[in-house]
Amino acid sequence: MDNNQLAFDFALHTNRNLFITGKAGTGKTTFLHRLKEISGKQMAVVAPTGVAAINAGGTTIHSFFQLPLTPFFPTPEGRKQLISQTRMRGHRRRVLQELELLVIDEISMVRADLLDAIDASLRHFRYRGDQLFGGVQVVFIGDMFQLSPVAKEEEWRLLSGYYQSPYFFHSRVIMQDSPVYIEFEKIYRQTNNDFIRVLNEIRNDCLSPESFRMLENRYDPQFTPKYEDDYIVLTTHNYKADQINSRELNKLEGKTYRFAAKIEGEYSERNYPTEPVLELKPGAKVMFLRNDTEAARFYNGKTGVVDKIEGDSIIVCCDGDEYIEVERTMWENIGYSANPDTKQIEENILGRFIQYPLRLAWAITIHKSQGLTFDKVVIDAGQAFAPGQVYVALSRCRSLEGIVLLSKIHPDSIRNDRQIIDYERNKLTVDVLENQLEESRKAYRCHLLLSVFDFEGILSQTTRLLSKVKEWGESFNEETLPYLQNIRQQLEEMERVAAKFQVQLNSIFGQYPVNEDYLRSRLNAAGDFFVEKMDLLIDDLRQSPATTDSRAHAAEYNEAIQDIFSDLALKQDLLGELKSDTSIEAYFEVKNSFMLPSFSVNAYAASASAKSDLSHPGLYRLLIEERNKICGPRDLPIYLVAGSKTLYEMAEYLPQNEKELLQITGFGPAKVEKYGQIFLSVIRDYCERHGLESCLPEKEVSKRKRKEKKEKKEKKQKGDSRRLSLEMFRSGKTIEEIAEERNLAVSTISTHLAKYVETGELIVTDFIPLERLRLAEEKLRTGSPDDPVYYTLHPDFSNTEIMMILAHKRGHASESSSFL
Repeated sequence: MDNNQLAFDFALHTNRNLFITGKAGTGKTTFLHRLKEISGKQMAVVAPTGVAAINAGGTTIHSFFQLPLTPFFPTPEGRKQLISQTRMRGHRRRVLQELELLVIDEISMVRADLLDAIDASLRHFRYRGDQLFGGVQVVFIGDMFQLSPVAKEEEWRLLSGYYQSPYFFHSRVIMQDSPVYIEFEKIYRQTNNDFIRVLNEIRNDCLSPESFRMLENRYDPQFTPKYEDDYIVLTTHNYKADQINSRELNKLEGKTYRFAAKIEGEYSERNYPTEPVLELKPGAKVMFLRNDTEAARFYNGKTGVVDKIEGDSIIVCCDGDEYIEVERTMWENIGYSANPDTKQIEENILGRFIQYPLRLAWAITIHKSQGLTFDKVVIDAGQAFAPGQVYVALSRCRSLEGIVLLSKIHPDSIRNDRQIIDYERNKLTVDVLENQLEESRKAYRCHLLLSVFDFEGILSQTTRLLSKVKEWGESFNEETLPYLQNIRQQLEEMERVAAKFQVQLNSIFGQYPVNEDYLRSRLNAAGDFFVEKMDLLIDDLRQSPATTDSRAHAAEYNEAIQDIFSDLALKQDLLGELKSDTSIEAYFEVKNSFMLPSFSVNAYAASASAKSDLSHPGLYRLLIEERNKICGPRDLPIYLVAGSKTLYEMAEYLPQNEKELLQITGFGPAKVEKYGQIFLSVIRDYCERHGLESCLPEKEVSKRKRKEKKEKKEKKQKGDSRRLSLEMFRSGKTIEEIAEERNLAVSTISTHLAKYVETGELIVTDFIPLERLRLAEEKLRTGSPDDPVYYTLHPDFSNTEIMMILAHKRGHASESSSFL
């Protein structure tokens, strides 16, 4: 079995992480595209740069994971900061949760800390903090002898305390468990054995005197290619390539034709595959930027000369006698989403770039030449000839005879980093790989079956939802907490039984060979048990009693219940089908044909019926409608105007004036001034029509005031609550930790600390990184001045962040400068 087939088998039939490498021209890109076609796993492709991502048919790492551009420090504090800066909304989070296979192309350019940031993100958002990459299989593709990761001096000065080198294989996650190292060895680009030997010696840092002389013989600083020669200049910088192309284009006589690209949807300028306005003349040297998938007339990197331009028709002559009529082609900017009905990851076209697949080809940068093949190249690298660039530039050409060097290659510039050469020792022989494949395939089959009986993830989702509902307090009706506690209890019981069955499965797969009949009998028995339990649980999920008049809380609740239901429904499907066939192929066949059964839950009670114990349910509904009229157009959270308890008390006690309204829970002087007359008008009108009076007697008011005064006094005797929060924060505790320790809501602690931001005892950057503050300032600057700050910043900023920004602005109200 060759290494290419081994790579496919490891990627398709195991969950081992892989490093697929090989010399230039060994088919790594072909492997990636074929893997996308045949893999049954939920897969995404990412790359470190926009151009590399477009070429790989994926998206950029930073876009996919919503990562900040700042360095990542592999510490608990660094992980907390990363997650706080990552805005992973519902659809993006679901993609990560469904992800099974992640391909990272051009891994040589991925810095160690970026890979650790990917690992931290996957662990957090997949709720699998104890598993590398959150349990996702990762395939790294690239050649470490080509372009290296960028590490600015000031950044590396900070990161070097954590990493041995910037290379991906010195990341913390890879140091914990090295991927299977597979090297593609058959070279498709070069066929000349002498040239192949020279390139291999450069890679292995052992260039012989004979090979060095062969390179020196290619040095010709005065070389000027003839017009009819098919040479392309490889240089180090964009501006050099642009200068050469512009100069040569201007030398040509005749009219300059300009072709503007058509850009649709989202397509970042830095990711444009060619010029947005392509300037050509007859006689211009051009290079094709795409493969001709229909007629195979051209390939990415093929060069030619523009023969004729008529209207939208461009004719390019290649190899002296082959004439190709070029049509516009389309590049797509890819994004990913998870289909809620099938739980499948789907590619979405976010934008398109439509242009002729051509660029001027008198010159191109070495960086952009990566992955291309040429017959003749002139290499103009000057003093910037760095390791990696040497190899990339030389290996673009099919033969040594096709290379001309305008600058000498110094021995130091072809000395590769020993760390890369040392890491290459991880490469295994075919025999060892074949043995590992068999063991890994068996382990993966066991892993998939164990996952069907793993309820820990669903249990974690339920526990998080329960905590959220507790944090939201009285926003939800009284039935919600007991209901969720019952759901969690059922899941805990199922998880306890499942853990015991998992021990049995591990024992069965610990035998060689696996007793297939016994395995099926145990799966059948376990399947019957769990399907029955899940039927009962799913029935309960369909009967959710939860209601809230907070649109945001309802949306989060609905999404969580939907996720719990869909995960259970998929497990039911798998348990039913895997009774007869327990192979890896059968697992993915069932999983990829899954369709979510009908399910509906909606906790939003914008027009909820009134509580059964209300004396005036009709008034309660009128007050809800009035509150929604205020909140709706401005998208204000309902608690900023009047929550359920506030509406309940107004409908029960019927306050008639502002003084009485102040006695209602949730109404202070500011809110009474802003909204008081609106609600009082509704109440008074209702009372007039029904002959009612206020039910808030003076003695009730006095009793409540005395109680509040007593409570305040008791709190005062116990110590200043706000000051205690400050002291705990200064001791290094987070807002969440303080809230948990003090048994208070997170919003309460945030309010305490915001007061000290306002007075200047704390600063806003204690809570919000400078990068996000700049984003907030930009949003406030460009937003409508009539909109409240909350409306402008939500939902890109959390309630705590908005609270701190408002506190800072209040404390600096007299200053005209930026709040940064």
